[in-house]
Amino acid sequence: MLLVVLMLTSGLALIPVALTAAGLDRGRGCLGAAGVGTGEVPPDDVLSSAAYQSCVEEHGMVLWWAGPATPGVLVVLACGLFFVLPVWKTRRKRVVPLEAVDHDGRILSHVRQLAQVSGLERIPRVVIDPAASSMGAAVFGRTGRPTICVHGGLLARRTAIPQDFDAVLLHELAHIRNRDVTLTYATVALWRTFIAVVLVPYAVGFAILLFNACAPGKLPYDVGLPAWRALALPVFVTVVVYLARSDVLRTREFHADLTAARWGAQPRAWEVTEPAPPAGALSRAVRSFTQLWRTHPQWASRRAALADSTPLFEAPGLLMFLTGAAVVTVNGRLWSYVGYAGRVGQWQWNLAMALPCAVLVTGIAGTVLWRSTVHRLRSGRHRLKGAGAGLWLGVGMTVGELFENRITILRWLPGEPAVLLLLTLSALAFTWWTVQCSHLWASVWQGRTLRTPMMLTLAGACLGMCAWLWWWQSSGVVLANVPGLLGGALSAAGVAVELDPTGEHTTILTTAGNVAAQLNTTVAVPLALPAITALWLLPLLAWAVHSLPAIGQRQAALLPGNPVVTYAGLPPLRRILSAGLFGAAVSWAAMVGVKGGMHGWQPPVVLRGSAGIALYQYGMSAALLAGATVAALTASLLVGRYRLIAALIAAHIAALVGYGGLWMLIASDGCLSGISTLASACDWRPVVAWQAFQYLLSIMLILVAVGSIAVAGSVAAVRSVLSWFADPGHSGQADYSTSRLNTRRLAVACTWAVATGLSVALLTVPLPGKGSSSTPSGKPAAASPLADHEASTQAQSWYSLGGQEILARYERNLGKLLALGPEAQKSPDRTSAVIIQSRLLRICTEFRQIAAAAGAYFPVPAPHILPSWKTFTTEAAKGGRHCLTALRHNDAALLTTGVQEINKATRAADIIKAWVTASRAGLL
Repeated sequence: MLLVVLMLTSGLALIPVALTAAGLDRGRGCLGAAGVGTGEVPPDDVLSSAAYQSCVEEHGMVLWWAGPATPGVLVVLACGLFFVLPVWKTRRKRVVPLEAVDHDGRILSHVRQLAQVSGLERIPRVVIDPAASSMGAAVFGRTGRPTICVHGGLLARRTAIPQDFDAVLLHELAHIRNRDVTLTYATVALWRTFIAVVLVPYAVGFAILLFNACAPGKLPYDVGLPAWRALALPVFVTVVVYLARSDVLRTREFHADLTAARWGAQPRAWEVTEPAPPAGALSRAVRSFTQLWRTHPQWASRRAALADSTPLFEAPGLLMFLTGAAVVTVNGRLWSYVGYAGRVGQWQWNLAMALPCAVLVTGIAGTVLWRSTVHRLRSGRHRLKGAGAGLWLGVGMTVGELFENRITILRWLPGEPAVLLLLTLSALAFTWWTVQCSHLWASVWQGRTLRTPMMLTLAGACLGMCAWLWWWQSSGVVLANVPGLLGGALSAAGVAVELDPTGEHTTILTTAGNVAAQLNTTVAVPLALPAITALWLLPLLAWAVHSLPAIGQRQAALLPGNPVVTYAGLPPLRRILSAGLFGAAVSWAAMVGVKGGMHGWQPPVVLRGSAGIALYQYGMSAALLAGATVAALTASLLVGRYRLIAALIAAHIAALVGYGGLWMLIASDGCLSGISTLASACDWRPVVAWQAFQYLLSIMLILVAVGSIAVAGSVAAVRSVLSWFADPGHSGQADYSTSRLNTRRLAVACTWAVATGLSVALLTVPLPGKGSSSTPSGKPAAASPLADHEASTQAQSWYSLGGQEILARYERNLGKLLALGPEAQKSPDRTSAVIIQSRLLRICTEFRQIAAAAGAYFPVPAPHILPSWKTFTTEAAKGGRHCLTALRHNDAALLTTGVQEINKATRAADIIKAWVTASRAGLL
């Protein structure tokens, strides 16, 4: 599945770039030349204008469906090749039927016996390759109609070493029984089609680009950084696809070996002599790296897998890396096409971009993590941590994003490289939560199968990943691309100065405003709150299940014959709830302290309005966050297992209970004279209390989740270091008596009701009027780099698609005009005057034609240069017209007027050329 997704999305990415490099899609820049921004819906007047129609007709434009049609073409051609390959492999010049060498039928009878051992209903077709002297065989075709090709060397030694003959045939029959024959040759067909349909056209298109750049009359800067980045893209894609293909083919060999050994294949068949492994660490690392590119594993690895099959159920780093790269590639392609369609910002399209990628990463990485966790649990091995898998997943996402052209526009590295760390951190959180939730549910579930808890865990992981990808594609790529935007580019300092002219609390207001502004982008994701709620409510349900005893026993189902193993039960829920209530008490105390401090503080008149309200909101939010952090830390220290889940549950319980106290304090403000803050009279104001913190509460819940993950991660890291010196042991188990179980179920039900009700209220109840002090916002001041890039792109399109030719024609014609003066002084006779007049006539005519061409072309896509463009076209047309009239009527004064108008057009042309030069140098 991963390999198919990689190939199809790579074709989706590379074919449009190849067509553009070949010069077949230059007309797509006509919209930019007309001043239409990237992702904007072009106005009808632009699409129907003569300038646009002429531009597209002259430069050509690939139809919009060319890129999306590439996966379909790949699939159709690969299907055709899939059916052709078996015919080609069984051609008469290469193989002969088994009947041609098995005259007495003994070999066929023996094959029939082996097929019965393998449980196959139909005997596969057997052919012989007499030219192959190796001791091997191969199966090809498809699962419904397989063909086994026995090498001549194996057939010749059948009677001498019958055990090896049986082992090889059982291995090939295992491929059929495992139903991976179709998968293998579909992979081979798709890979060869990918080379022919995607990689070769891309190489040809880039070669055409280089040839055109080196052709006479072309400037060297025509091939810049974007072109070289476009060359790096197929290299990365090819490496990723090839590694995925090799991993698929290697994995099938391991599973076929296990199946054949289970059917009775002798282990000596795998005892093949190989060179001794290298002794040095560097040599071993190089050897391990080269193994990644092999389609068949080494014999030593195959023997090791037969001795211990556990590694086959682990979460391999290569698979995680490839999954991360594939997810980012798919998201980048969807992001590009939605951007071209002008649909970015609409929630339906944002969901359509994020959801398939979340399903992909959950379906591959999440399923592998679940399988590995359950296998470890049932085989009595140490629990999977998930850190290594998360790190490789994050590295794959990071590397894939670096090769995508959305965070590194016109540069090799993003403007804010630190933002890329969020990809790795999100992958670590994803794998850690998935592993802990998988272990949690697999430990307590007593159903016949684990399908229900598996789907529940993967659904929660998919929801969280979908929300993250939604934020990343809409806000994360902008933060990574624009230098300075992460560190406070939202004009919070200016807002703070407006709120606090005295400067006494500017630092607090600036810092809090920056944090709120950055987190504002997360609240804009509709799935953020449901995802955060699911991350702690879904595992909380496990404590309501009538679980196994505290130390449970379960027979290993994945590995028949395994001994009975033991594992610890769930930690006591009361510890987690106690940590949450303790954190809520801390937040209440901090809130009372904030109100008491502000009550005793007598601000100047300029701070008694919005500044005081902002300080009050930020102070109470900090108190709420402090209580949640204390709860997460306490829960992480009290439990020995499931620290992440315990921290999430305790922190959110602290936040919910703490918010209840906050709401009561605000609603009754003025009733307690010692802590009255914003109200002087006692009254009950529940609606005002809700509206005052409705928006900030959404931000705080997201921040509580992030803080909980950070706290749990820190505690887990410290405990891991300490465990090297001493065994921390277990932290106790939950009591599963009937009374305690009913109490836990009641607590879980109440928590679910409150949490879901609050989330629904935050999502459905409209916010109070915009512009309140609680949400200081504004246009990103540092978003200008994106606007500068857009302006530079439009200027480049305008110049390359017609502006350059107009300005060059004007420059040449002006040079001819300037050369007439010295020539007239050298030859003052009448004959020379007639020649000069005829040349002047052609020059004046050319000025009129240039002005007409400029009028038919797009105006410059820069408002501050537009007056110069109008001056250029108007004065050039007037100068050419007056010049021609003066020559016909021999009017020297009118000719002088025409020359003056040409001078005005020249000055305007100089301004336009300076603007083009600045745009190409990135100085706009």
